[in-house]
Formats: sequence, C-alpha cells, structure tokens
Amino acid sequence: MKLSAGFRNTYEEVPDLAKKFVNEAPNETGQRPKSKVSRDALVRTHQRHLKLLSEGSVPVRSLVLPKPYPPARGSVHATSTKTVHLGDLQIDSRDRDAVLLLRTITTPYVWSSTVAVVEDETGDVARVTVWNLEDNVVDPIVTKGSIIAIRQPCWTRLVDGGHHIRVDHPSDLVLLRPDDDLVPETWWNDEDLVTNRDPGQCKQDGDMMFLKKRFRQALELYTRGLQYVSNTPDPAAEIDLYRKRCGVSIVLLRLDDAANDLSEAIATHARSTPELSSSELTNASIVKAWLRNRSTEDPLHISSRIPRPLKELAARIKFDVGINQPTPDYNLPVISAYVGPLTLHVDAANYLCDTEVQNTGSHGRGQFAKRDFKEGDLICVEKAFVLPGYFMQDRNSDCLLYSLGDGTAAPRPGAWLFKELVQKLRWNPSLRKEFFDMTDGGYWEEHGWEVAEDEEIPVDVFRVEYIRRLNCFSAPTRSSDLLNQPPNSNPELRNGFWTHASYINHSCLPNTIRTFIGDLRFLRAARDIAAGEELTNQYVAPDIDINERREKFRTTWGFECDCQLCFTDGSVDKGIRKERLGQFEELKSMVMKLGEKGPPTITSLKKTARALREMEALYSPASAEGQGGEDPYATLPRLALVHPSLFLTEAWRSVKNVDRTIEYAIKLLRNFGIIARTEGKELKVDNQAGFVNVETVRALNYLAEGYTSRGEEELANQCLEKARLWYIIITGSEVGSEQFFGDFGL
Repeated sequence: MKLSAGFRNTYEEVPDLAKKFVNEAPNETGQRPKSKVSRDALVRTHQRHLKLLSEGSVPVRSLVLPKPYPPARGSVHATSTKTVHLGDLQIDSRDRDAVLLLRTITTPYVWSSTVAVVEDETGDVARVTVWNLEDNVVDPIVTKGSIIAIRQPCWTRLVDGGHHIRVDHPSDLVLLRPDDDLVPETWWNDEDLVTNRDPGQCKQDGDMMFLKKRFRQALELYTRGLQYVSNTPDPAAEIDLYRKRCGVSIVLLRLDDAANDLSEAIATHARSTPELSSSELTNASIVKAWLRNRSTEDPLHISSRIPRPLKELAARIKFDVGINQPTPDYNLPVISAYVGPLTLHVDAANYLCDTEVQNTGSHGRGQFAKRDFKEGDLICVEKAFVLPGYFMQDRNSDCLLYSLGDGTAAPRPGAWLFKELVQKLRWNPSLRKEFFDMTDGGYWEEHGWEVAEDEEIPVDVFRVEYIRRLNCFSAPTRSSDLLNQPPNSNPELRNGFWTHASYINHSCLPNTIRTFIGDLRFLRAARDIAAGEELTNQYVAPDIDINERREKFRTTWGFECDCQLCFTDGSVDKGIRKERLGQFEELKSMVMKLGEKGPPTITSLKKTARALREMEALYSPASAEGQGGEDPYATLPRLALVHPSLFLTEAWRSVKNVDRTIEYAIKLLRNFGIIARTEGKELKVDNQAGFVNVETVRALNYLAEGYTSRGEEELANQCLEKARLWYIIITGSEVGSEQFFGDFGL
C-alpha cells in the first residue's frame, strides 16, 4: 500500500493539541454523533496507519490521560449490567451499568495506545482506542477476531472531528473467551471452542511462542493443554503445563496467576509422588499460602521436597511478591557486582522489621524507628514494588506521559513507571490494598467510592498516576555510580516505587540517607537515632531561596516543610534574604569566571574570601528578626555560603596552601550544618544536624590530606575514618571506596 504524501497519523495524540481541544471543544455531552463513518473507510484508514507503523513512521510514544473519571464498579457479569449497542451510545455520557460487546475486525495498531476497528452484533462499526495496556506489536492483547466487553462505553470526540470509543481503565476492557455466556451466538466459532488438542503439541507450540516473545499466545496454548488433561489425567503433562504457564505469568508480572499455577503444580506433584501423597503439599491452598507469606521461613519444608524447576519458580515468586528477613545482613559487594543496566532486579529479602508506620500527629503518616540506631547503621532495606528495566540508550523506549486534567507531564522515567504500575496492579489484586493505601492527594475521596470489604479494589489509572507522582523515587543503577559522573552531567535516573519507603516524610535536615543498588533501596542513619524517633529523608536538596523551596514542596508534593532550617530561613527579613541571593549570584558568577581563566591567583582568592566574609555577615544574629543576640544559624546550614566555601577549599588546595585548605574545609562542613573542630589531637563533631553528602566527604578528605602534610597523622586518620563511614552512608556500601579515596592519595 502506498501512502499519499499528505497522510497524517491521527492515531497518535499530540498532547498540546489534545490539551487545547479539551479546553476549547464545544460541549456535546449527551448528544449522538451526527454522522457515521463507513466500514470501508474505517478499515482503509486503519490499514494506512498499520503501514506507518510497519515503516517505523511513528512519533515518540505519548501516553495521554484525559480528564479524570472513575472506573466501572463490579463485574461485567453482574446482574445489574445491561448490554448496549453502538447506536445507543452518547458523547461523553457514561452509564456505569452498560456493557458494549464488540468483535475486532482488524489487526491492532499498537504504539502509544492500541487501536482497532470493531463491529457490534448489529453490524455497526467504530474505532476503539484502548490506553494503558502493556502490550506491543509482537504480542498484542487485543488481536483480530477478539471479542471484547467494554464497561461504561461512550463516544469520545477526536481532535480531527471524528468520534471513537476510548477506554482508559484496565477493568473497563474485558476480553471474553469464545464460550463466555455474554458472547452472542452469531459470533460463536467452532474452531475456538475445540479443546481436545494433544497437550504435548500445545506445550510445544507454547514453547515456540515463548521463544518468539509472544507470551500471551503461549499462555493460551498452555491453557488449552491444561483443559485437555483435566479430562484425560496425565500428572507429568499437567505439572509441566502448569510450570510453563507459571513462568510466562512471571514474565508478564501476573504474580497472582503464577502463584496459583505453581501451587497446582506442586499439589499435583505431591499427589503423584507416593512419599508425598498424604502430606500437606497435596493441598494447593496451603502451598499458595506459603508462596505468599512474605517470610523466609518454610515450616513444612516445601522447598526441600519439590523438584528443582518448581523450587526455582517458588523462589522467583516469593522474591517478586516480597519476603522479609529479621536482620540487616547483605553481601553488598556481590549484589553491587551483579547489578547493571540490564540486571536491576536482585534476589534479596526486605529488612523492614525495625521500622514502623505511625501517625505523626502533625503531617499525616510517617515512618519511625523501633530501636536505637548508630550513625551509619542500616535502618531498612526494601526491594522495589516496581522498577522499570528499560535500556537507557534505547531510543525505542522513549515515552512521555501527559495528564490533561491538571496539565502535568512526565518524561520517560515517570511514563514507564506508570505503565508498569498499571500492569502489575491490573493482574495482581492481592497487591492492590498495600498500594492504594498510600496518599493520592485526595483523588479517590473526590472521584471514587468506599470499597466494600469483599469488593475488589479497582485499578483507577488516574489514581495510580497521583500516587506515582506523590510517592515515587528517582534511582540510579547504583548510587556509587553518581560519584563518577562529570560535573553538571545530570544523568537520567529511573523512577521506581518502594511502598514502605513512601511513608518517610521529608526534612531539609534529614536523619537518614537513601541509596540504591539495583532495585534495592537502602536507608542508613546519617546520625544517631533514638527508638521512637521519626525517620526523615531529603526528597530534594533545598533551594537557597526559601520561597522557591516552599513552592517546589507545595506544587510537587503538597506539603509545607516544618524543619528548623525552613522556619529560620522564613523568619529572616525579606530584604536580608534578597540581599543574600543577590550577593550569592554575584559571587557565583565571579567564581565561575575565575574557573574559566585557569589556575587561581592568590589575589583572586583573597578577593573571593573577602566577598565570602561579607556574605557571612548576612547570616549574623542581627540579620534574623526577633532572634535577639542569639545566632539562629548556630547549628544550621548556611546554604548561600556553600558554593563559595567549596570553591575556596578546592582552590587553596590547588595552590598547595595547606593551612587555608584546612580552614576552608572546616568552613565548608560548617556551612553544610556540620560543626567540626579539633581539640588537641582529636577531631570533634559538635553538631551533625546538617547534610551528609559527597561534598562533606570530600571536605573530610581535604582535611585528612592537610593534617597528613602537617605530620598530624592521628587527626588525619580520624578524618579519614569519618569520611569512610560517610561514604558508606551516601553510597550504601563500601564498594568503590578504594578508588574514591585513592584519587585523594589516601
């Protein structure tokens, strides 16, 4: 098929046009489309789009969420549902009890969304666009000839003037099997209803589909094989088919289905094995409870009594669902060596038992220490609920997410996290309660309903996105990798989701530091923490300008930070704050120009030091309103002084002035809120309520270098010991420390 030069891809939404259209289009709610598009025209247009897709003439994937609306409630087979046809539908008017039965008559177009031409029982045709499926061109969910039920259907107007049936919520689309009671008799196909196929052939064909990455076809073939052996018992074949189907379900993140299949496989194995035939293993429910108990304990010794292939699948399911261990014992060098861009997912248990979620009394729920922790201790370790594993350099994985309801957008990391969250929640009802218990900014209270105890929690994609936005984390492959990045390189980080960690509240002066190795999130104590103390994290490093800082917190997460630094910065006179910012920008500009000129001169360093002293005066007691003679910043970071003191520390080091390097390294620590001094041959840290980060580790290294040059080895060793501890805190482990400290000659 040859496409005309002017043919435009109308299956891909242009977010800016869609946003403008949503805000400016006339209100047609309750009306019916004024004209119909013929079957031939719809199919012809669809074939042209398939041609574009086959040629790769498609834009970057854009996932577009419309204005929010809740999913349908209950089951498609509920007695309250009523069947409707295309001719009954209205524009933007949804009836939650309505079900539209359709059959696809074309191969699907699968890119940003899944698009197909469909017909209803009367022969009317339409275009259906299904968003938020996890399928792809090779392995589509909706195929030609699929029979689908769409909940609460309505016409939605397209930017180009036409209309289509749009589906956003996974539960609003149901794929029906050919023998489902809802399928009209006129659509019955005898070939689809045949189940007496040889299970060996089904397994062989399923294996071939698996190798071709057509996972859903593999599932269907294994299912057909199991239907046959249910009528003609063959324990070996049944175990093998359950095992195969379990493996495919794990690949597709369908852990509930995988646990069900593996439980049946183990129970069948037990029933067909004489020494196990009278054991508890013959009960699939008992096996499933063990698979989902989130514990390393195995009181029935199930793992030791089943064949290795089943044991390996059991371990995979238990790790993916999440298991817990009572101690913070991890082989971090081995884990770090294993992790890479394509090997993010680590087989490791969570360590969560020494922390708990409680009500804070002032800012919602928070996470608290259940025991005392020393500086550097591991507080908790958590495996990601979801961490997308795409290859950073693969431009085919480019993807953007737009929410037309509130005008927000997310780049590739957020878009892929959203897709995988929807996929995992769709197929695993057992995991939904834990996820949807997290804050969604009030979305469900406004748009949803009170879910009954025996009711399945719906996967509302808008709610998923709100929860993602408010609770996800940016994560490197390894936190230690960030130390080797060039200055200002700003590498792309993945977005991941860690459920337990999401309850940790922000503080600009945190008592913990988070780090990552693959899909494991580590939390270490930045200082000593007492049992019962709330654990806090820095969501982002605080801006110098308190107004910008508060605006970022308010617009991104919807909270006001009540830490001591924000309180103190906010109490300073506006004129003083403005003067600080002005002097900071001037000094920053001067420092950057000096850096461009090559090695600094002593004169330029003295000039910079003088400017720094002038800025220090703006942090004096007299600069804060209502503080009397006390220094409100006595134990707090002085953010505007960090950059110039860092420059001076490194500049004095570059000209080998040891005394000045030591002086400004101590100042750098102080400006980060860490009050350090020397008393005889001892390094004293009087206050550590500030920031532990790579710059403070480097400051300690500069001190160690300086004291070594002056022959004060004892002080140098103390600085180095502290630096090594802080390195572990900011990277999660000792891995890479020899190279890092070796660069300083230490």
